[in-house]
Amino acid sequence: MFFRSGRMRFPPGSRVEGPDGGREFDRVELDLARDRHARAAMEAYADSCAAELPWLSEALRLSRFVAAERLTQCSSTVLRVFVTAQSRAAVQPDYAHAAWEHVRSHLTALLAGSPSTASGAGNPGSNDSKFDYHE
Repeated sequence: MFFRSGRMRFPPGSRVEGPDGGREFDRVELDLARDRHARAAMEAYADSCAAELPWLSEALRLSRFVAAERLTQCSSTVLRVFVTAQSRAAVQPDYAHAAWEHVRSHLTALLAGSPSTASGAGNPGSNDSKFDYHE
């Protein structure tokens, strides 16, 4: 989306003006049919409200826009949290870099929807499936 300073239109090119100069939104409408970021936001909202409003979370997950063939619409969030966890673990004396990188490679493949790498069988000719990282 392209925005000019002091003026916002939703969606771009429409005649509906957005709020001026830093005022908060009272309401935001998401275009779930065309905007992948809106679908990610809906999935995140479903995750966030699951404990307090399980019925709403379930209804959102069953939406034709949120339910998808992908594992998640928020793969960037999953990877950001993983990187944060790995960086915190790295300062611990029992940190195993190879194990974390092994998990990262499979997580990245799973999020990308690559079944051959994400299946857990390891790559042909590799020892990926032979390592036991639980010493």
